[in-house]
Amino acid sequence: MGATSYLFNVLMCHQLPERSFELFGQYMPICSRDTGLFFGVFLACVLSFTSSRLPRVLKSGTLAILSIVPLGADGVMQLIGFWESTNLIRFATGIIAGFFISYYAINVFIGEPKLKRRALQYALLVLPLVLTLLAASLYVGDHYRTKSEIISKTKAINNAMDIKVFYIAPRAFSSSIPRDSYLSGYKDTVLSDVARIGDSKHPYGVWAAVVSNASKNDGRYIFASESSENYFYDAMSGELIEKFRD
Repeated sequence: MGATSYLFNVLMCHQLPERSFELFGQYMPICSRDTGLFFGVFLACVLSFTSSRLPRVLKSGTLAILSIVPLGADGVMQLIGFWESTNLIRFATGIIAGFFISYYAINVFIGEPKLKRRALQYALLVLPLVLTLLAASLYVGDHYRTKSEIISKTKAINNAMDIKVFYIAPRAFSSSIPRDSYLSGYKDTVLSDVARIGDSKHPYGVWAAVVSNASKNDGRYIFASESSENYFYDAMSGELIEKFRD
């Protein structure tokens, strides 16, 4: 299901690992700003059940419009190179916009939902999405190469004791990382190598296996410092794409 979530979010998010939160040793399939947006929407849905007890100002259309300003300003300023945002700022601006826009829309178009009356309708709405996710996960889970398989493949080439394996999401691999204007500031060998490979022949993402001999990490790295040997495999076929020694 984790791998499937990366594929579902290909068109929704740039999937850049350096702009995403880390969860269980893996960067999330959506960036920190989208994570904030989804969390804000979820919070608005939950609080809408008690909207009559909350201040009426929260339902203001003006407030909903103003909530977009911090998100837009942060995104535009980063886009034109004025500054590089942080994950906490992206997350916070996402929550603000996601909550106020959703809360306003719910109260204008739906009103305060009644849990008992709406429960079946919500279940019928969500059920097809859940079944689709489960069906896709069965297929992806059966065909994706696992982290342990990638470690075994790498050990067959380089029998090192310390091999770290990371998944690079489809869009991040094919387009987002090569176009990231802030990449040079990270001094990260994996991100730099992905930018060098940079094509769309591997639509299911890649596994990056890192054999690092560095005693310390330099720069604002995400995966590995300057001294490492990196192997890249297609996530579905397990084919070795490239090997770099940085």
